[in-house]
Amino acid sequence: MRLRSHLIVLVAAAVLPLLLFAAVIVRQDLAERREIMDRGMQDTVRALSLAVDGEVKTSLAVLQTLAGSPFLDRGDLARFHEICVRTMRNRPQAFVVLFDTAGKALVNSSRPYGAMLPNPLTGTRPAGADERYPEVPLGGGDPVKNVLESGAPVISDLFISLVTRGPRIGLDLPVVRAGELRYVLEMSIDAGEFTRVLEAQRPPADSVLALVDRRGIAIARTLDAPGRVGKPLAPELARQIGATDRGSGVGRTTEGMAVYHVHARSPLTGWTTSLAVASSVALAPLSNTLALLAGGAAIAIVLGLAAALLIGRRISAPISALAAAAGKLARGEQAELKVHAVREIDELHGALVAAGASARQVDEVQAASRAKDEFLAMLSHELRNPLAALTAAAHVLKIADPASDEAMKAAAVVERQTRHMSRLISDLLDISRIAHGKFALDRERFDLAEAVTRLVSVWRLWGRFERHNVALHTAPVWIDADRARLDQITANLLDNALKFTPAGKTVHVTVEGGPGVALLRVADEGVGLAPEARQRIFELFVQEGPAVEGGLGIGLALVKRLAEIHGGSAAVESAGPGKGSMFTVELPSVPGPAAAESAVAAHRGAARTVLIVEDNDDARHMLEAALALDGHQVHAASDGESGLVLAERSPPDVALIDIRLPGIDGYEVARRLRAAHERRRIALVALTGFGQTEDRRRAFDAGFDAHLVKPVNADRLKRVIAELP
Repeated sequence: MRLRSHLIVLVAAAVLPLLLFAAVIVRQDLAERREIMDRGMQDTVRALSLAVDGEVKTSLAVLQTLAGSPFLDRGDLARFHEICVRTMRNRPQAFVVLFDTAGKALVNSSRPYGAMLPNPLTGTRPAGADERYPEVPLGGGDPVKNVLESGAPVISDLFISLVTRGPRIGLDLPVVRAGELRYVLEMSIDAGEFTRVLEAQRPPADSVLALVDRRGIAIARTLDAPGRVGKPLAPELARQIGATDRGSGVGRTTEGMAVYHVHARSPLTGWTTSLAVASSVALAPLSNTLALLAGGAAIAIVLGLAAALLIGRRISAPISALAAAAGKLARGEQAELKVHAVREIDELHGALVAAGASARQVDEVQAASRAKDEFLAMLSHELRNPLAALTAAAHVLKIADPASDEAMKAAAVVERQTRHMSRLISDLLDISRIAHGKFALDRERFDLAEAVTRLVSVWRLWGRFERHNVALHTAPVWIDADRARLDQITANLLDNALKFTPAGKTVHVTVEGGPGVALLRVADEGVGLAPEARQRIFELFVQEGPAVEGGLGIGLALVKRLAEIHGGSAAVESAGPGKGSMFTVELPSVPGPAAAESAVAAHRGAARTVLIVEDNDDARHMLEAALALDGHQVHAASDGESGLVLAERSPPDVALIDIRLPGIDGYEVARRLRAAHERRRIALVALTGFGQTEDRRRAFDAGFDAHLVKPVNADRLKRVIAELP
C-alpha cells in the first residue's frame, strides 16, 4: 500500500468514529426536541380544552340556576321569560329556550314572550336540508329528544338553528318537579362564541386551533372560521383525531397545508380540541439540524481526503526523488535535488549528499553503498517516527472517549505530524497575536461623515433596515484613523441598536464635530438601560435586555477598545428601561483638506499668551516647557485663585485649566474669567481626567470652548490652540 493510501485510511479511521458519535448525539437531541415540542403543544391543547370546558360548565351552571326558578313551580312562564332575558343580557350570542315534554317551545329569551316558536321535534331535518351546511342537521331536536328519553343532561353536537339559521350547539337540561320530568331547558350558543374562546388563548403563530364535535364537524376555528365552521375536517386529520382521545400526527388541513398536529378529547363534552402547526415551522429545527450534520460530515470527509491526498503527494514526491538520488549515488553518479516543503527530507538530502561526497574521496563504489545505506536508515527513521505517532494516535481515537484528554492529545498529534510542527506553531503564534489585539492601525485621513454614510448605504442595500427606520444626520468632520476599524465601530453600534429596537421604530445616526473632536452617535428607541446596566455595558461578554434577536456580548466592548486605541472614548446614555439608549464615540478630529495648510501654518507661526492652571507640579512644568518651546508666552498657576490673579495682571489669549483644583474648581475659574473679561475674549480649554458626556456638558455650560481628556496628545493640543479664536 502506498503512503498516500495509508494517510487516507488514517484520516478515515480518525474521522468516521467521530461522525458516528456525532450522529448518535444528534439523534438523541432530535428525539428530545421532538418530545419537548410535543409536550408544549399538548400543554397548549389541554389549556384550550379546559377553557372550552370552563365555558360549558359556566353555561350549565346558569341553566341549573334557571331550572330551579320558583316561577316554573307556579307555571308563571311570563315572569320566567323576564328572568331568562335578564340573565342572558350579557351574552348576546346565546339564548335560553324552555320546551314542554311534547317538544313545544314555551319560552325563548331571544324572542318576545308569546311569539310563535318552532318545535324542534317536528321541525328538525337531517343533514343536507341547509345547502350552506350539507353535513349538519337543521334543527336541534335530537338533544331535546335525548333528554326526554334519558332524563339526563345532554351536550349536543353542532346543528343549524331553526330560529337563527346559523351554526349553534345546545346544552339541554331536564327540569324535574315532584319526581316528574316537566320541562327541558336548553341554552343555545352561537358557534362563534367558541371561536372567540380559542382566539382568546393567543395561539402560536403559523398555527390553527380547531374545536371539533363528536362527528368530526368543526364547531370553531381560528383560521377562516366563517368558511370552515360546520364543515368536516380533512379525512386524514379526522381519522387520526377520531382514533384516540389524545395523540399527535401529520397530515393536511382542508386548505391543503401540511401540518403537525396534537389533539385532546374532552371527557365532559366529547368534543376534540386540535392544535395544528405548519410542518415547515414545527419541524424546521429538526430538519436544519439534520442538514447541518449531513453537510458537516460531507465537508469533513472531503477536507480529510483532500488533506490526505495533498500531504501524501508532498511527502511521496520528495521521497521518490530521494530514492532516485540514492540509486544515483549507488552508481557513483552526482545527485541533485530541488528544495521541498518537507524540511526533514531536505535535511536528509543534505546529509546524503555530504556522505556521498566523503565516500567518493575514499572509494566511490563503497562510498555510494554506504551513502545508500545511510540514506535508507535515515529515511526509515525519519518516516517511522511520524507514522508511529500517527498510528498510535489513530488507535487512541478509536478506543477513547472523544471528549477525553487522551483523545484530544491524539488529535493534536495527528494535526502536528501531518501539517508539520514548525509551520503549525508559527500559524498558532500568528493567531495568538490577532486574538490578543496585537495589530497595528492602518491610519489615514478621511471624512467620518462620508465613511458612516457609505456603510449605512451598504446596509440599506443589504436589507438590514427593512424592519426599522434609520435617520442619518451628518456634518463633515475629518479624522486620522483606520478606516476598516471605524467601519467595525459603526457596524457594531448599528447592529446593537437594531437588535434592541422593536420593528417600526427609528434609529438615529449622527455625525458632528466639536473643537478638536469628531462625534459619532447612534440613538435608538429600544428597550433602554437601567443605571446598573450602563455601568457595565462595555465589559466583555455582557448583554443587557431582551433582544429580538435574545448575542456574545463582545461588540460594545470592541467598540470601546477600538475607540480608545484611536485616542478617543465611548459612552452611553439612557433615561431608563423602555426609553431607548444613545451610544457616543468621540475621536480626535484633524483638519480637512482645505484647512490643513492654514492649520499647519498656524501651528508654526502663531505665538499666543497662554495661562496654565494645574495643581500637579510635574504636569504643569512639562506643559509650560512644551508650550514655551512652541513659541508661546506662558504663565502658570497651581490653583484657581492664583490663576485668576495672573489673568487679571496679564490677560491671556488661551487658558488651559484643570477641573479638579484645590479651593475653587476649574468650572468656577472659567465662570469668573468669563465674567471678568467680557470685552476681551479668552479661549478656555478644560484639561481633565473625566471624559463622560456629562463632564463635557458641564464644561461647556461653565464657558469652556474645548474639553480635552488627559493625557493630552501634544499634536492635538497644538491643533486645538491654533484653531481656537
